[in-house]
Parts: sequence; C-alpha cells; structure tokens
Amino acid sequence: PDHQHPTNSQHKTEVTMISRNAISNALLILCCIAVSTTNAFTPSGIQTRATAITNTATTLYQFGKKKQQNEEDDLSWMEVRDLTREEMLEINKRNEEVMNRELGAMTGISVLFSIPILYLCWVAFFTD
Repeated sequence: PDHQHPTNSQHKTEVTMISRNAISNALLILCCIAVSTTNAFTPSGIQTRATAITNTATTLYQFGKKKQQNEEDDLSWMEVRDLTREEMLEINKRNEEVMNRELGAMTGISVLFSIPILYLCWVAFFTD
C-alpha cells in the first residue's frame, strides 16, 4: 500500500509525549487553581493583619503592666554625645564589611538556586 503505518516504537513515543503533556498541563491547572483560591496575594488579607497590629499597638504594655498616660520616661541615665570622626569611620567600615558578607551570601544562594533551573533548561533543550 501507498500509506505507511507508524511503527510500534513511534506509537509508544507519541503516546508517552501526549501523556507527559497531559500530566504537565494538569499539574499547571491544579497549581493555578490552588493559588487563585488562597487569599495570600489579596489586599484584604494584608489589610486585616495591619489593622490587627495597630489595634494591639495602641495600648502600651511593658512587662505585663499597663503604663499610665501621664507618666514620663526617665532618660537621664543615657549618655548623649556626638560621635567623633574616627568612631563614624569605624562604624562605616564594620557596616561595609557586613554588607559585603551579605552580598556574597545572597550571590551564593542565588547561584545555588539557579543550578537546578539551568540543569532543567539544559535537559529540556539539548537532549533528544
């Protein structure tokens, strides 16, 4: 005959690809439904948390006892003075070291997280 029938291996590959696509599409749809049914990304959820925080923060409690409104804090024990240039330079140096360590850690974490994604892209595009 003039028309060709697909071989058994071609038919299995086609069925496998269809089932993989169906599974991935079903998972994508389930994830979208799960995200859309939650209130995690809605402004109302954020607003209720903010109002709950402001309601509890209006009354001052310090170690379980309510503070009187007319009572003033005694801050006479505090030493108040301007920092010298050397002290400010030392603080700036320490802050710069901390920021550089944080930047290195963030870079390392982002590289660590991107390795599996790059591997999956490699497998998706460069394998047969």
